[in-house]
Amino acid sequence: MDQNEGKKWHMPWYDWSIFFIPGIFILSLGLESAFGSPTGPDGLAHRDFRAIAHWFDPVFFQYNLIMTLLTVLVVPSLALSYIQTMSDQKAQRLQREVPAEHRSEIRRRMGQRVSFSTFRGSVWLTTTIVLLGTSILLLFKPISSAGGTGVDFSLGANMLTMGPFAELYERDPDAYYSHLIRNQIAFQFGFLGAYVYFIGSVVRAYFTMDLTSLTFVDGAIRMIVASILALVLSFAFDFAFPTELKLPSTSVVARDSVSTTAAESLPPAAASTTGEVVQDGAHGGQQDNSDWAALPAGLSLLPVIAFFFGFYPKRATLAIERIALRIMKGIVSDDSYRTLPLSMLAGMSYAHELRLEREGFDNIENLSNADAVDLAIRTCFSYGQLKQWIDQAWLAAHLREDYPDFVRRTGIASSDELRHFLASCDSAKIDGVEQLVAGLSTDPATSPSWKVRLAAIKILLDIAPLPRNCSNPETGEPGSG
Repeated sequence: MDQNEGKKWHMPWYDWSIFFIPGIFILSLGLESAFGSPTGPDGLAHRDFRAIAHWFDPVFFQYNLIMTLLTVLVVPSLALSYIQTMSDQKAQRLQREVPAEHRSEIRRRMGQRVSFSTFRGSVWLTTTIVLLGTSILLLFKPISSAGGTGVDFSLGANMLTMGPFAELYERDPDAYYSHLIRNQIAFQFGFLGAYVYFIGSVVRAYFTMDLTSLTFVDGAIRMIVASILALVLSFAFDFAFPTELKLPSTSVVARDSVSTTAAESLPPAAASTTGEVVQDGAHGGQQDNSDWAALPAGLSLLPVIAFFFGFYPKRATLAIERIALRIMKGIVSDDSYRTLPLSMLAGMSYAHELRLEREGFDNIENLSNADAVDLAIRTCFSYGQLKQWIDQAWLAAHLREDYPDFVRRTGIASSDELRHFLASCDSAKIDGVEQLVAGLSTDPATSPSWKVRLAAIKILLDIAPLPRNCSNPETGEPGSG
């Protein structure tokens, strides 16, 4: 274990750069906001990232920088903290749980997981995606024209963000910008939902000693997929809420701009008088509702739905898949082979299904062939729990849709329990198959089928009689030896 302890603290310089690069970038923006000038030596506004520092109020901008730094550095910080503290606790737990013949394998494989190099690629990927996503949410200020201080998103629109609404650029600029803002909102709140779920899953994995590189890869993919799903959703949003978003007309904007400029150029007394006129004009503009249109009430649902797609992308994808299958019901045949869901197993929650699916076990047939020791090393589940699930999956894979009814009528849920029952009955000279068939069959016509299936399962279990007696379920008396 001393060798592994040295591995945990040995990190090449380039691994530490995952903390330094985002920190230096955000620190430089903070210094630019505090001490920099909005223009360069030539008197022109900056045309690089330095311009971001002058779009907001300095105090508010620096507050956003702190939030951005925290959201980005939480990713590598949790990975490093897990390696230093929680990995040893998991190794000790596995040493107590697994059989003695597998303990050397536990030491060898856990020693390979205590280095930051195991997390390097996945942590870099996730940190980069989080930095890009949070920059759009917190640092990029949207504006509707190139004359303001911020990002004119309409100049960066492409086919991904606009789709069929790209043709509105020449015909109706206001509607064009309206659709662009909707799509950007959906994209950003989809990312936000995925990020919130990712942080929750990482914290859960941290305290359950289950943090692996796959956790970060899964989070990165979730943020990408959720953002795209939410973006696609925004295109369909117009079918439910077709009302266009209308911006103030160009004449109103121009009139306010001219009035404000004129007021600024006059002396203080005249400016005061002019300010009152401008204020009256502003009130008059507010009374004229022809230049403004209220936002449709349904538009407030867009961030909520996009956040849901980000937080539950799997369920959202499943809903889309069910709708597609319902539409294609007459095309796709229903007699195809269907796998059994993991939810059939006792104690299997939705979070457990997602965790096993991440390891490649997304149905009962796959799980029935898993190695309990290997999964105990790679996941948060105990060896005993995994062994029980694998035994249950084996029995369910052979009984198919009859498995729940078999468990309810017999109380036998796993292959290990069935092996113990049948072997004990054999040692007591009792036909265990007949006992099970008697408890299962309410229809005499199904008895032969159950008898054949259970006899086949008994052969597959390769049962040898145990040196103990088994009580007869009908009489309650011990069988004769």
